[in-house]
Amino acid sequence: MARFGGCVVCLLAAAAIVAGCGKPTAEEYFAHGQQEARKATLIADSLRSEDAIREAFRPALALLENVVREYPQDSLADSALFMIASIKQSNLHMPAEAVEGYREYCRQYPDGKQAAMAMFLIGYLYNNDLHNTDSAAAAYRRFLARFPGSEMAQSAQFELDNLGKTPDEVLAPPPSAPPKEGKHRVRTAAARPPVKAGT
Repeated sequence: MARFGGCVVCLLAAAAIVAGCGKPTAEEYFAHGQQEARKATLIADSLRSEDAIREAFRPALALLENVVREYPQDSLADSALFMIASIKQSNLHMPAEAVEGYREYCRQYPDGKQAAMAMFLIGYLYNNDLHNTDSAAAAYRRFLARFPGSEMAQSAQFELDNLGKTPDEVLAPPPSAPPKEGKHRVRTAAARPPVKAGT
């Protein structure tokens, strides 16, 4: 019987520990996710394969996804969702997945603090990484319609005006205008009358 009593005490102690350790808060998930992302970023340059880099970021993504899934109404959920898309863009070089992440951010948090940036980055990724100029044009137009006063509006318009152009075409100086006819016309050597010898 003493053995049975000892087991009951152990079970009650274990239950008390588990009950006291409830699930982490949004703040704890987010802080730990940021910490894991920083650690992964530091080691990512030394990793040779894409799989190893993805594996390094897996804990950070899982923790940030917990914030979004378990605390969707918390103020940190929009930051976590944006950070997930940003990691997929910048660290994992997965532009299609990043576009989906930014789209999801815009669906869930249309008035979120990063909504303008997320909309802009959708167009940017379509244009510069996925080379889909039709989708880029549509994304930039939606961005400009929704955020015309944004600090990124000028960049979005520049991107929209230069879709499909090579960097050389974008950087080339504008063609010079032909000389105007009139009294201030500059005469070139070919247009001057020939000079007679001995005059």
